[in-house]
Amino acid sequence: MTRYRAAVVEQFGEPGSVLHLAERDRPEVGPGQLRLRCEAVGLNFLDVMMCRGDYPAVPAPPFVPGVEVSGVVIEAGAGVEHLLGSAVLACPALPNGALGDEVVIDASLAVVRPASVDAVTAAALPVTYQTSWFALERARLEASDTILVNAGAGGVGTATIQLARARGIRVLATAGGPEKTAVCLEHGADLAIDYRDADVAALVREATGGRGVSAVIDPVGGAMTEVSLDSLGFEGRLVAVGTAAGSSLIDPATLMARNVDVVGLSWGSRYPWERPEQVAGVYRALFGLLEAGLVAPLIDRVVGLEEAGGALDDLAARRTRGKIVVAIDAAEGVGVDHD
Repeated sequence: MTRYRAAVVEQFGEPGSVLHLAERDRPEVGPGQLRLRCEAVGLNFLDVMMCRGDYPAVPAPPFVPGVEVSGVVIEAGAGVEHLLGSAVLACPALPNGALGDEVVIDASLAVVRPASVDAVTAAALPVTYQTSWFALERARLEASDTILVNAGAGGVGTATIQLARARGIRVLATAGGPEKTAVCLEHGADLAIDYRDADVAALVREATGGRGVSAVIDPVGGAMTEVSLDSLGFEGRLVAVGTAAGSSLIDPATLMARNVDVVGLSWGSRYPWERPEQVAGVYRALFGLLEAGLVAPLIDRVVGLEEAGGALDDLAARRTRGKIVVAIDAAEGVGVDHD
């Protein structure tokens, strides 16, 4: 039987403890599907949540995490044979994620990758940049607006700063510590605030002439939710894109008194399936911005498949800046035949 190598979650827990390399049976490729030889896989906080069992609709173990992959099509099902041999970027559907030598995906989830975009850079794009793109769209921003980006040195944070600046929007950012605030400034923030020892809302008010910001893009949640609400101006929008610091309760009366909106956004859970043509269009726009030098994913480091669990532990503990990408060494393990 032909098998392949993957990083598998056998039970829920911290990634470094529950993510182990194993050989798995290769799934069949059906009509409209592609088998990819994985080249690079981006890691995300949602992978941490899935390992812990905290992510909405997380599959029961065993499963393979990894929801963004760049790779080469090595087998194509009926109707999509024209993609055989193509370099593509895709977001696989769980429980068969991308953290392995290969993955089978629906062709509708893939976009052909330009030769000018390398595999590691491509793998850093889907979740963070698509989330940031749609967060800015749903924030209903104009070029004259000012926004606040929380966790500005993270993957979503740096992506949002870059995309907002490309639209001419003024960006304020929060991060923890001088090294991370420096990252925010390097990627285009006009002001970076160390949330650990500053009154964020007061500094935001000061930087906006007392008005507050038009929108907050927040991957953090928890205690930062109240800070975000305090930073908003009249009819401002809080776009919640993550809960890295945990959940929070929002009293509707608080929203009413402040005349603000709260918008929830989980790009990976719905957009690739609900809006595939729009998602493909955003990928094409991102490729253009990359080639123009207007965006550039911040890669914290590139690790091997066997290091994915420890890398996710670092991501969970906020010991990273930008993205961690797993480079898949496919010299061993792809299509291994066992008698």
